Amino acid sequence: MEAVTPHAHAAAAPLVQRKLRVGVFAAARVQPRWVAEAFAQVARADCAEIVALGIAGMAPEAPRLLFQTYRSLDQWAFGADRCEPLDLVHALPYGRLLEAPFHDLLALDLDVAFALGELDETPLDGVAHLGVWRLQADGAHEVAAGEALTGSALTVRLAPGAAPRVAYQSWARTNPLSVSRNRAALLQKTAQFPLRALREAQRCGREWLEQRPLQKPAPNTFSVVPGVGRILRRGVEKALAIEQWSLAFRFGGHDFGPGLEGFTRIVPPAERDWSEPFALEKNGRTYVFFKELIRGAGKAHIAMLELGADGRWSQPVRVLERDYHLSHPFVVEHDGQLYLVPESAQNRTVEAYRCVDFPLRWRLERVLLDGARLVDATFHRSAERLWLFANGAAGESPVFNDELYLFHARGLLDEWQPHRRNPVRSDARGTRPAGALYWRNGALYRPAQICAPRHGAGIALHRVLRLTPETYAEREVQRLAPPAGGPLIGLHTVNRASGLTVVDALARRRRI
Repeated sequence: MEAVTPHAHAAAAPLVQRKLRVGVFAAARVQPRWVAEAFAQVARADCAEIVALGIAGMAPEAPRLLFQTYRSLDQWAFGADRCEPLDLVHALPYGRLLEAPFHDLLALDLDVAFALGELDETPLDGVAHLGVWRLQADGAHEVAAGEALTGSALTVRLAPGAAPRVAYQSWARTNPLSVSRNRAALLQKTAQFPLRALREAQRCGREWLEQRPLQKPAPNTFSVVPGVGRILRRGVEKALAIEQWSLAFRFGGHDFGPGLEGFTRIVPPAERDWSEPFALEKNGRTYVFFKELIRGAGKAHIAMLELGADGRWSQPVRVLERDYHLSHPFVVEHDGQLYLVPESAQNRTVEAYRCVDFPLRWRLERVLLDGARLVDATFHRSAERLWLFANGAAGESPVFNDELYLFHARGLLDEWQPHRRNPVRSDARGTRPAGALYWRNGALYRPAQICAPRHGAGIALHRVLRLTPETYAEREVQRLAPPAGGPLIGLHTVNRASGLTVVDALARRRRI
């Protein structure tokens, strides 16, 4: 995400401020890799500097034998978990190296004191203007307990004895089969929290922290047995059935129920998935653009079919294909021209294709964002600018479900600017775009994917409360998820054109 690192919009840039003075205090000099990565980012930032690194000299806690055995097998099967030990003394640039017991900390004139590991943070009380900060992330007990969500947070204690406040928090979908996979994505994202919170604290000061909500830390327990059972059950499910995405539509009215009552389904051949439909009415005819994935192909392309007023549909045809994966074909009009903006995160781009022969021929007009790993780009026109909603992932993480980014420009082909507070939301329960924004009764609504307990579990509708280059706020007003025990197990996208509503739906299909 280097090309879309959040920064202030030039027109609203604050006055030059001094860097925050940060002290990092650790129970032991050896810390997990993700922690070292987090503070290496802080040390390179323009908003903060690490003026002191304090080491208490405690021996790292040895993992229990059962957990260590499981962890070795888990990493062998699913990859590393970003918890490899690193020496902070060698991994971080810093001003002074301090050893316990820490003396004369007030002389450091700290703005923030970070406490790492099992460190007793009592000696840090009152030594930093913005309090004592601590990262909270586990990723193991959520897998063991079968929880749908895994949370992580950066908490701040502003005064001695005060309850911690949440400076930054995120919720991710728990990987039910592997602690290693769950931690890898979770910790790579959580490593971004210190820098994000420090930037906000530099802009807004202590008042911002005083307004943050309270939070209790999560438990830290682990058991191997539940994870093994889920692996076995998942293996049986995959052996007996395949999960397939199909399209569904209805003419007349834009409301719909999670069971898709009154909708007509368009089911693809067994070896294909059809999903992420976008509807367009042109010259009195209705077209649906969607993602077509042929199993085993390794990438998807964009296809199109025409829907007749009598409810019949044409044979799908390919309209856009590249050497890399394409999906989420958002169609937008600009200066009298039609453009198709598919997801092309695999190519690290957001690309606009202009229609040269509707509906079959589209030519690359411009790369809107280069070097950006963004998925499901969704556009919305306001009175003064065009907005782009998309989800991003930390570093090279393959998990895009959690964090919503905003960009704005005067027009589609103009220079795009990141929102000042990117990412504006971090929650797998309703951030990833699920279709075009729409107005109803004077209010603006944004559909979002519910990505827990599974990707495509349903659609959350949010009312947009504030949308400016400096602020964004929304409130969930409705959740649409297939009823338990019914034929559908997922919903993913909803879009509209005149009297047509088109969605996609996930169902299981028996192999035999």
